[in-house]
Amino acid sequence: MLNSHPEGLHGADASDALATARQVHRVCERFEAAWRSGPRPRIEDYLEGDEGPCRTRLVEELIALEIELRRSQCEHPTIHEYLTRFPDFSEVVGGLFGQSTTIGLSPDQTVIWPPIQSTLNDSEPVGDVSEKSSHRSSPPSQGERFGKYELLSEIARGGMGVVYRARDTVLNREVAVKMILSGSLATDVERARFRREAKLAANLDHRNIVPIHEVGEQDGFLYFTMRLVEGGSLTERVDSFGSDPHAAGRLIVVLARAIHYANDKGFVHCDLKPSNILMDRDGVPQITDFGLARQASTDSSLTASGAVLGTPSYMAPEQASGQREAISPATDVYGLGAIFYELLTGRPPFRMPTMMETVLQALYNEPTPPRELRPELPRELESICLKCLEKAPQDRYPSAEALADDLVRSLQGETIDATGTLRKLRRWTRREPEVVSRLAGLGLVSLLTEYNFHVGSSNPDPVAHVRVQTVLALWAGLTLLFQRLHRNGWDSDPVRRLWSTGDMVCLTLLLWILDGQYTPLLIGYPLMIAASGLWFREGIVWFTTALAIFGYLTLYLRAGLDWSRGTPAWIGPDVLPYANIYIACLALTGFVVARMVKRFLVISQYYEIRRNA
Repeated sequence: MLNSHPEGLHGADASDALATARQVHRVCERFEAAWRSGPRPRIEDYLEGDEGPCRTRLVEELIALEIELRRSQCEHPTIHEYLTRFPDFSEVVGGLFGQSTTIGLSPDQTVIWPPIQSTLNDSEPVGDVSEKSSHRSSPPSQGERFGKYELLSEIARGGMGVVYRARDTVLNREVAVKMILSGSLATDVERARFRREAKLAANLDHRNIVPIHEVGEQDGFLYFTMRLVEGGSLTERVDSFGSDPHAAGRLIVVLARAIHYANDKGFVHCDLKPSNILMDRDGVPQITDFGLARQASTDSSLTASGAVLGTPSYMAPEQASGQREAISPATDVYGLGAIFYELLTGRPPFRMPTMMETVLQALYNEPTPPRELRPELPRELESICLKCLEKAPQDRYPSAEALADDLVRSLQGETIDATGTLRKLRRWTRREPEVVSRLAGLGLVSLLTEYNFHVGSSNPDPVAHVRVQTVLALWAGLTLLFQRLHRNGWDSDPVRRLWSTGDMVCLTLLLWILDGQYTPLLIGYPLMIAASGLWFREGIVWFTTALAIFGYLTLYLRAGLDWSRGTPAWIGPDVLPYANIYIACLALTGFVVARMVKRFLVISQYYEIRRNA
């Protein structure tokens, strides 16, 4: 970080061109280093105290450098922006932008750019301001004046914007002011997204959607004002609905009607979550923050194809996977279902330590049924909630209105449209992939064992048959036991290690009983190593690999040693040939799976840091 008063160029001799060039180069290096390592520096700070003849050269080099750095980040700096900041260097600015005409500014003149428009659209600025003071790079603080608004306190702050409680000094009323955090340093994409939020909200007139009062730009900050909702957000009231699930259902009905109104206007909110639901003093919900909303009938260019935007714990699978073309009103139905789930259970459907793990949960796992967390919940409300959270959009309610209608029927004790045995079975198979895969595999092996005993074997061994089936039953029982431990909150690495140990013991016992017939089933060891990667714990992968090698060595020693002679005697390597190659393959399998898990966790942590930055 640089000092607050960066070193300028003092007393440079105009005749000493080399010395001047060196000084300019040093300042530009410090400026670029500050740009790349922390908050963006201001050119103006590097000119303080320098009134020498090389000032013009320094201004030219710094502006050129900043333009290059901004363009490298896909920004589009404009000539008018720099004319506003450096009115005394209009010729320099014009030359850098390739302008042949000199644009002069008088000392008391202020350029307002971009020009204010009277209408709102996706590509133009918004608002109507009569004057604009100099640009600033940081948002104002509590107690400051912001145009005609006196900022009383900060209400909320997100990744892109900040919301203040403010007093309109002209109309003498309190409002909420939302402004873009990065101010004059905001990229074109950020400014366009902010304008679009204002446009969408301004076009929605519904009692449960926060209305927009005014849109404009002040001190380089795009802003809009909204009605002040003083009851806080739904986040602060989630716990109060746990004891009254029917009240939660009634709240979702109100929200669903409002969202259906927005969907009917052609807009999809895309970021429904408790913090974006404001509650007034009478407990009436108000939907806000249309920053990620998009028109369902158009392809917005504000988000790159494949980009993931939203809050992972509440994102629909099509949104989490970046499939923007699949976003539809069903995406908002999922968001409503996620809110409903949290109201019923006290937690969102998915919440993992990192953003990427949460996204994977949303894509491939089913949420724990609410009644398993709170058995007293009505079964009908659970069914409605889970139907909203279906992975495929076509399996959810076709619209928020259909959701509201089904909730009303449920609250009135009528038959609903969200139940079905097949639907429940499908949810269970997606919710418990570890259990389903193990039970399906064990069931297949059991059936093949029966077939081989009754049909495929010319000399069946009844004792071995019973032992194999017993081990398979024991294995299935252990699987259900560990699944129950996970369900009851025993979701820890020691429990996972016990589960892996149980799997390896059962597999080794099975191969021991089959004796010389087990060679094809040795594939079970690498499969167990690969399956351990689903827990995304590098240590557990290596633990499972060690167990697999130990289990195989146990079988190898048992097969290679002749214990019938009274003293151990080695029979020969032909019993289990090439054991060293097989052990090396097991170790290599563990290495590959562990590396994949480690890479996933590193990438996950990287994006978590970027999200929280």
